Amino acid sequence: MSLEAEKVIPHSADAIVAAYTSRDFHEHLAAKVGSELKGFELSGTAETGFEVISKQAMSADKLPEIAKKVIKGTVNVTVTDKWSAPDASGSRRSDTTVDIAGAPVKAVASQTLHARSAAETLATVRGDVDVKIPIIGGKIKKAAEPYMRKFVELQATEVAKWIEKNG
Repeated sequence: MSLEAEKVIPHSADAIVAAYTSRDFHEHLAAKVGSELKGFELSGTAETGFEVISKQAMSADKLPEIAKKVIKGTVNVTVTDKWSAPDASGSRRSDTTVDIAGAPVKAVASQTLHARSAAETLATVRGDVDVKIPIIGGKIKKAAEPYMRKFVELQATEVAKWIEKNG
């Protein structure tokens, strides 16, 4: 497992899910990581489970140095989050895949929002990156891990700010 992270978010799981289903939140988060949201699809409901597919474009300059050696220009990324319905406690889980167009790189992760109260949720993220590039694939994977950790931290921080600003 490349990534295991936990972060307490000072809001309810329902409020976090409401942000995660918002195109505006995804545009905000994309801008924070230096990409542009090119597409957003939401299917299902927060009550029964839902799927969010976001498509982003970013400059390869935002990638780790080792990755820049094999990936040039604009990088098109598709992130698919499949969220479960809430359980009896209000907690829920997502399974995420991250696909980079034209690159033999794929990331998978799961996130669980452990509902603690109306004022606190524990977000647990576990994930891995698979790089199918001979010789340097392992180096790219190792370089990607700190980026994944930073993104998890940024997402938790930004969703909290988003909720405080937008309700």
